[in-house]
Amino acid sequence: MAIEEVKKQSLAEKSDKNRMQYQVQPKYGAWIEDEERLILEIILPGVKKDQIQMKSLKDYFMLRANRENIQYILDLELNMEIVPEKTKATYEEGLLRTELKRFNPLEAAYIVPINGTKRENPSKENENEQEDHYWILPEVVKEVDYEHNKVEIEISIPGVKEDQICLKILPEWFNLIAKREKFEYRANSGFGSEVIPEKTTAEYSNGLLKIHLIIHNRLDDAKNIQIG
Repeated sequence: MAIEEVKKQSLAEKSDKNRMQYQVQPKYGAWIEDEERLILEIILPGVKKDQIQMKSLKDYFMLRANRENIQYILDLELNMEIVPEKTKATYEEGLLRTELKRFNPLEAAYIVPINGTKRENPSKENENEQEDHYWILPEVVKEVDYEHNKVEIEISIPGVKEDQICLKILPEWFNLIAKREKFEYRANSGFGSEVIPEKTTAEYSNGLLKIHLIIHNRLDDAKNIQIG
């Protein structure tokens, strides 16, 4: 009797192992929300929460989900850079919602003191207001002095008060937002060389912003080699 039970069990296990598994791409929707998040909603009918596996790289998303003899497979090239460690996901009744935070280099940028004072983005102060704002590309004049490792930039932003200027610096480019009533001056531009953000200074007077940057000399980080 015991021998027959063992045989039946082994045949059943063998049958389960040989059962064909179908690979299916699930239906999904994707959109940008708040300019900061990529939302993915993926339909996984009949799948249990513990049968879902997800992985993300800075520009890639992968999903595997199993249901009986079906495996849902989704591989997406995101065409944008995200922050994988800030990914959030919820699952309820066959609907998986995944929020991927878009990478924003300006979050780690150095905020330059204007006339000695650092200021955050002035446009955030009125972000809940419904009135329209008009963007203006200001005149930017740039001069690179490779002999003295300096970059000098002058930006014309007439009518703007000093406390309405936010200047952020990254090693290869800068971002400027300067607000005047319903107008916002916005500028993004590269330096042509890698600079040291923390050594940037700026002064503002009579509608003219002057920025002084130091070019990064890679040999400053090099180690001396001694002959033994």
